[in-house]
Amino acid sequence: MAMALDESLKEDRDLLEENDGVSFIYEKTIAPFVDGKVIDYQGGPQGGFTIKSEGLDSNCGSCC
Repeated sequence: MAMALDESLKEDRDLLEENDGVSFIYEKTIAPFVDGKVIDYQGGPQGGFTIKSEGLDSNCGSCC
């Protein structure tokens, strides 16, 4: 799974979700893999996005 910044929504192919004022667009084909995931962002020189399963310890080493 990869992430990219994009503002286009293709209604026949994509799903749109909003959370805390942030919109997420993803392809319908990956919907089963997105369910139950948490996307987080940490700033700073070593920061970036992480994708984790809900409820897992942040030190578990698994991103999915």
